[in-house]
Amino acid sequence: MTSSHRPRLAAGAVLALAALPLSACTEVESETATGYEPATLDDRNRVTFTAEGAERTGLQTAPVTRHGRRSSVPYAALLYDPEGGTYVYTNPARRTFRRVAVKVARIDGDQALLSDGPPAGTEVVTVGAAEVYGTELEVPSH
Repeated sequence: MTSSHRPRLAAGAVLALAALPLSACTEVESETATGYEPATLDDRNRVTFTAEGAERTGLQTAPVTRHGRRSSVPYAALLYDPEGGTYVYTNPARRTFRRVAVKVARIDGDQALLSDGPPAGTEVVTVGAAEVYGTELEVPSH
């Protein structure tokens, strides 16, 4: 598979994953009825998960690294929106995530080399980005 085919496949995978119910959906539904919220969205489009919400989602992060002159993120950190925009979720504070646009220069194995994006050292979501995206868009989990 060439790297030019990966963005389309990843976009489809993200959309397919976002459409799947979360494994804890039934538990969250019953807790939501009693006021439990696994995450919140503030007026600055930052998604903040509770400790339990982050654990249930299995959120994991990794730092942006330098790869020669470019920043590099794990390919798993990339998210594609329906219009073809490419993003990562940064982790500016504990259990808090913000979507940031990136420009991918090329894919090198399991790394995405960026021509524009967050600086080296910035934590980005590598597992659970689709769930953060769904929370940001306020997609119901049931």
